[in-house]
Amino acid sequence: MGINLKSSEAQFALRLIQDGSKLARGIRAATSIRSRVKPDHSPVTLADMGIQALAGALLEQYLPDAVLVAEEDTDFLKTPEGAEDLGKTTAYVHSFFPQANSGKIRQWIDRGQGKPAGSFWTLDPIDGTKGFLRGGQYAIALALIQNGKVELAALGCPELELQGHKGLGKGVGIFAARGQGCWAVSLDGLKESQSWVRLEVSKCREARQARMLDSFDPGHKNAEKNRLIYKALGILKDPVPIDSMAKHAVIASGDAEIFFRTLPRKEPDYREKIWDVAAGALAIEEAGGRVTDLEGRELDFGAGLTLARNPGLLATNGFLHEAVLEVFRRIPRA
Repeated sequence: MGINLKSSEAQFALRLIQDGSKLARGIRAATSIRSRVKPDHSPVTLADMGIQALAGALLEQYLPDAVLVAEEDTDFLKTPEGAEDLGKTTAYVHSFFPQANSGKIRQWIDRGQGKPAGSFWTLDPIDGTKGFLRGGQYAIALALIQNGKVELAALGCPELELQGHKGLGKGVGIFAARGQGCWAVSLDGLKESQSWVRLEVSKCREARQARMLDSFDPGHKNAEKNRLIYKALGILKDPVPIDSMAKHAVIASGDAEIFFRTLPRKEPDYREKIWDVAAGALAIEEAGGRVTDLEGRELDFGAGLTLARNPGLLATNGFLHEAVLEVFRRIPRA
């Protein structure tokens, strides 16, 4: 394997996706999963809170001076209504860190309130929470950003089976480092360096033969514009809906060629959160693909909590990227 897995950064990342996946699987195996809706109307579960707490605890162990910029906060857990969730989160994390108590849980979660500047980690503890609740795909997504570029990425995809690498089984970890490739491993074999496989994008060069992925959530796209783009590309196969950055892992592995996210009609100024894109983008690029905004510009992760300078998202195997961009230039923006 061409990546150093013994560095503190790699150890932190791999431990988080392994322990985080185990925690998420345990919660989803429960008879019912409760969720609450945050002020931005997105759902959050005990798994989101527990995995972000794990990240804070692991940073204390591996990288005590590192900055973490993550999706969740403890505002609700500090209220009387949140006491039950805080207790359950503490119980789940306790099996990984016996010193966990309610105070440490709040401290570890709020470690994620760092500022995105210079060198920092960004985390989406459960990317695709609706998929997690539905029984579909979800991902633990972690990335190290330095000077506006993603330098290291890890994805834990507990429900994903890569069709071109069935030997890994269901549940894969993805690890990428700039200039060192993108690699996959069974989540049960993270510590065995000989079990890693290098991922490469598909070599498909004909748009009409491409396999497309799509978001389940209609609020994440302009469905009418998407249909115009599919027609213009002449793609023969229907897009396959998949939740979360599991889509990025699928493209990196060569199991699909194209994914794009148009701007929602009701939110034309919407910009992606950095933790919703960073890890998956580097995975695809290090597997040989390409990721840009809808105007073909490189993604800039140095503009704050969002990709403020980048409208939309286009991820491809690289060979088809310019063809898709050309269609975007022809299709009306509305």
